[in-house]
Amino acid sequence: MYAQVSNDIRENETTGKRLSNFELLRILAMVMIVAHHFSVHGGFDFSTDTISINRLWIQFIQIGGKIGVNVFVLISGYFLVSAKLPKISKTLKLWLQVFTYSIVLFAVFTLAGIQPFGIKAFIQHIFPILYGQWWFASSYFILYLAAPYLNILLNALTRSGYTKMLILFGICWCILPTVTGCTLESNNLLWFIFLYALAGYLRIYGMPGKLGSAACIGLSFLVTLLTFGTAVVFDYLGLQNSFWLSHATFFYDMQSLPIVLVSVLLLIGFSRLHVQYNHIINVISSATFGVYLIHDNRYVRGYLWSEIFHTTAYSDSHVLIPYSLLVIAVVFLGCTVIELLRIYLLEKKYLPALEALSEKFHTRKDNHQ
Repeated sequence: MYAQVSNDIRENETTGKRLSNFELLRILAMVMIVAHHFSVHGGFDFSTDTISINRLWIQFIQIGGKIGVNVFVLISGYFLVSAKLPKISKTLKLWLQVFTYSIVLFAVFTLAGIQPFGIKAFIQHIFPILYGQWWFASSYFILYLAAPYLNILLNALTRSGYTKMLILFGICWCILPTVTGCTLESNNLLWFIFLYALAGYLRIYGMPGKLGSAACIGLSFLVTLLTFGTAVVFDYLGLQNSFWLSHATFFYDMQSLPIVLVSVLLLIGFSRLHVQYNHIINVISSATFGVYLIHDNRYVRGYLWSEIFHTTAYSDSHVLIPYSLLVIAVVFLGCTVIELLRIYLLEKKYLPALEALSEKFHTRKDNHQ
């Protein structure tokens, strides 16, 4: 997880500047996603006969990944539900960002001899959205294209009808999967549409309850700890029966009720967080999608964790916890720098042309109406 997510109207209506409280939430979400990838792609192989602090720590930082994914999509729904038809420039900007990293990283690893060149692979990297080079990017791009039509539907519904729709899909795609593990014909895109609609409801009808920011964020942390507690319990049960061991992180899925609850609480909590406009926060936040595209690229992923940071070597090390925190910070900050360089050295060069093309298209469209 992880996108150009909600880059359109997340702004203060008076100043035109993006709200730093939501930008801060995006940063937090991406840090959790990086931590999740450290856990699941780090190649850790712990003994199943004992429960170690290192094993529990890796399971703990794993929980944030799906929370981060949900948060990104929720932010989109919260702001885009009332947006007009997105400009072509924004759609092309998103596609070009994905395309750039797809081609550049493919070229770098091919020229370095780390990955062999292949025509099929080359074609797949020319069309990264189509061939799902990043699952989140592909699902989110389709969601972004569908957003204007979803908005027509969502804004036309009565509050009662909207509520019933959320209850129906919430039961099918959240409650039942949490209880049974079955997804009921759901997929990433359908789940994103549900989250989009859920956040849109909160935007249209207001945030529920009167809890303050600190209470909501604190409650989200409490639910996170309780969810992690289920993994600990399953770990201990797994000492006697391997069934429980293989289901230790059962409640970590992005469609799991506890994960959804944490994600929504974070959205509510940060929406009520009073943060003055902060240029540094907003700049760092603008690079979050790039952080995802870089560090979770199929070539970078394996090389990053195994060849650069040698994560498996720290499985039984007493310094795993501080080392993991250091690595997560280095990966996040390093990828942020790379993405900001791309923005200022490349994107800002072609963005005026995209804006001109978009303006020309919309002007022509208005003239034909």
